[in-house]
Amino acid sequence: MSLDRKALQERLLDSFRIEAGERLAVLADTLANWRQAGASGDSIESLFREVHSLKGAARAVGLAPIERLCHAWESLLGAARANLLEMTAERVELSRHALRAVQHLHAGQALASDESEQLCEQLESAARGEAVSLPAAVPAAVAQPQEPGMVRVSARRLDNLLFHSESLLQLKLEAQAHARRLREHAAAFEPQRGKRLLGAGNLKRLHAQLDELPLASRDALKGVLDYLNWSQAQLDQLHFEAIHLAKAGQHLAQGLSQLSEAQVGELQAVLLLAGRTLVEGLPAMVQDLASQSGKRVELQVRGTDLQVDKRILDELRTVLTHLLRNAVDHGLESPQRREASGKPAVGLIQVELLQESADRFELRVRDDGGGISAASLKAKAVAAGLLTPEQAETLSEAESQRLIFRSGLSTSALITDLSGRGLGMAIVQEVVERLGGRIELQSRPGRGTCFHLHLPLSLSTFRAVIVRNAERTFAIPALAVERCLRLPAGALKNLENRPSLALEGRVLPVWALADVLGLGGSAGSDDELTLLLLKVHGEPFVLLVDELLGDQEITVKNLGKQLLRVRNLLGATLLGDGQLVPILHPGDLYRNALNVGAGSLQRRDGEAPGATTQRLLIAEDSFTSRGLLKAILEGAGYQVATANDGLEAWNALKQGAFDLLVSDVEMPRMDGFTLTARIRGDRELAELPVVLVTALHSAEDRARGLEVGASAYLVKSGFEQDSLLDAIRRLI
Repeated sequence: MSLDRKALQERLLDSFRIEAGERLAVLADTLANWRQAGASGDSIESLFREVHSLKGAARAVGLAPIERLCHAWESLLGAARANLLEMTAERVELSRHALRAVQHLHAGQALASDESEQLCEQLESAARGEAVSLPAAVPAAVAQPQEPGMVRVSARRLDNLLFHSESLLQLKLEAQAHARRLREHAAAFEPQRGKRLLGAGNLKRLHAQLDELPLASRDALKGVLDYLNWSQAQLDQLHFEAIHLAKAGQHLAQGLSQLSEAQVGELQAVLLLAGRTLVEGLPAMVQDLASQSGKRVELQVRGTDLQVDKRILDELRTVLTHLLRNAVDHGLESPQRREASGKPAVGLIQVELLQESADRFELRVRDDGGGISAASLKAKAVAAGLLTPEQAETLSEAESQRLIFRSGLSTSALITDLSGRGLGMAIVQEVVERLGGRIELQSRPGRGTCFHLHLPLSLSTFRAVIVRNAERTFAIPALAVERCLRLPAGALKNLENRPSLALEGRVLPVWALADVLGLGGSAGSDDELTLLLLKVHGEPFVLLVDELLGDQEITVKNLGKQLLRVRNLLGATLLGDGQLVPILHPGDLYRNALNVGAGSLQRRDGEAPGATTQRLLIAEDSFTSRGLLKAILEGAGYQVATANDGLEAWNALKQGAFDLLVSDVEMPRMDGFTLTARIRGDRELAELPVVLVTALHSAEDRARGLEVGASAYLVKSGFEQDSLLDAIRRLI
């Protein structure tokens, strides 16, 4: 091995020791809690992820003993995570033995030759539910002394310095805001100054005519004129001081700005590293993985001179390891299959860092393998209980491929030491979102897969779009915002009970931000809409807000240890006026929006001035039947909204006002009988007329319909348009 290779390996080992030390501390704390309070589902999931990531890091630096132990330990935790077995006291103690062994190896102290293998076998046996005897206790690891001459600066110290520099940056923003208000204050004197010049002649004439007035009037008017002169002199003095303060404020703001930017720039330069540190050791890892899986791979790396925040690169190390492992194990075909399909025997993986703008970059990972099988993912999702067959059938190709980010879902036919546990891509998405970025996926069968990770260059500051909604101010990461729009209210249309916007050949769903956050109140004016086009997980959607305040660079403050993860929030920031503003989490916004329904947008659409049309809701999972019923009822003059199943109908009823419900019985997620029973049990909806239109025509079905509270029960086989309309007219 050459000297450079040795130096590289040492750097990688140093990085691993730091990362592993942090993960082992988390594992130790979690297992200590298990001995007292037992193992909960969330803590098992957390421990599983830590062990999984530790295994990947050990593989990257070639520490096979730690990798083998973590893999066996992962098998036990994976079985508990899947509820296949319970983490009994004996299994918790076995996990503690595994932790001690990994700590021992991490400290550079070798185990006995057969001790590690025996522990791995016991962990695998325990994962299969077999009873095992606990091994002899591994002695506590002894910390090794630091090498002489080595100096290490704590990253926490650097983070603290950066925190203080960010506070200085906040003071700069506040100084700029004060300087702006001082300029506005000085400018406010100008109208008065103009009026004074216009009235100066009249005052002079009044002074000249004082002697012509009676004594009493002369003294009173003279007092008023003297007061006016004094007031004018005071205003002139205030105007002069305002101009002086405005100049001083501007000078102070400029000085603080220069000092702040210089200090932040220097500190960030300490934390900025070339992208090549991200890929150090990965080419060797890829070749090792290829050899183990019987494949041939060429890895191309580009753009590694790009300077990125060290903290982001540290987080991306695990992400890139997962992506490359998946590319080798899942993406690339064997040489024989590639040649049979007309491809070169050697598969190609490309890693590229691209600067998108002054404050963000893209990490692109591409392979020319077989692509992601949407059908396989849907089948796995149904088998795992993540989707019903009906839901899987309605997914598009792109939606099906994005199932790869669901935790516990893998297309691998078996679990290997490379992959197959369905956790890696969930970790990738979680890390990217935590960094304030977004991930996009492109895959074509037989042509390969490409992951686009869009991320900020620094964790300290990034650009955000500032909006006001429901009398509150929010910041949204600019990385997630594709466009800001102002459109007439008529641009919003209702398509299949979903407020939507047609834009450049695309039909985009629209939600009010107030509804997504549960704030209440309608957004936008009656004449003009203010809209944000966002993109999350490759899915575009539109948020309706009250007001767009602009975009600006913000400093990001976390929510503290007490609030490590709050739904909808990435953190908070202070604006220049001292206002504390929450930074919204785009991924959470999209997930919440999918569960909101039409919300206030649907209600506003149904509240046109002078409108007296009765509103009906159709719940029907069949597209054909839904369209037929909608056409019949709209032709009869009713305003009609639709829902794809009972649960969507229930959400629509809770969000908006309807005069009657027409529902099928057999529907996914919630059938018509359950929906009707829930309506009758709700205090606000108990009196709503419900017409069940169904193919179930037995006496038992009719009896059940009446039992749950249906107002009318019509059978599709004998269905006539007039009978439906007559039933509705009688009921409303």
